[in-house]
Amino acid sequence: MVIISCEYISKTFPQGNVQAVKGANIEFEKGIHIIMGKSGSGKSTLLHMLGGLEKPTSGRVIYDGLDLYKEADMEDIRKYHFGFIFQAYNLIPEINVKDNIMMPNYIAKRKDTKRFSELVKRLGLERQIRQMPETLSGGEQQRCAIARALMNRPKIIFADEPTGNLDEENKENVMRLLAETVRENDATLIMVTHESDHLKYADRSYYMRDGIIERR
Repeated sequence: MVIISCEYISKTFPQGNVQAVKGANIEFEKGIHIIMGKSGSGKSTLLHMLGGLEKPTSGRVIYDGLDLYKEADMEDIRKYHFGFIFQAYNLIPEINVKDNIMMPNYIAKRKDTKRFSELVKRLGLERQIRQMPETLSGGEQQRCAIARALMNRPKIIFADEPTGNLDEENKENVMRLLAETVRENDATLIMVTHESDHLKYADRSYYMRDGIIERR
């Protein structure tokens, strides 16, 4: 069953007339999808277009039968359907770890304390929940951002280099958690990464080169 698809989407940035993505046409079914590629290949731009964060210059992104950028309720989708893990942690500096992780719940007017406890335990953040983001290491901030992305059990998780700042043990921890989340919640993970070791978790893998994506 196709969960999200893109129909010949392209993205051109006016500055320098750079075409970052060139006519991507892919259907993503449930499961784990990993997109590999060098820096500058366009994979992050593609991920952002699929997640509703970067409007394509041409083409369409289809989610739940609707054109994501013209027909869908983007606010509702971001609250209840999509979860994002970025290269930059994007934590809110004025609030502690607990509130950063719980933020998707607060926005959706939920309070799933069981889910919170489960995530902080799995990600090794139990001792940090009262700390402020500035006091955390880079790896701890990334794990906090991952927990936040998973709080509302999203249908699709978009992940941009989610293990880039983690040590080897925590890389495996995070990948196992993401894989288990996908299985337990009948969800989908679309991830871009440089880490070829992560391909063992993929149901489908792709390679992106000069804005063109190919099935591996």
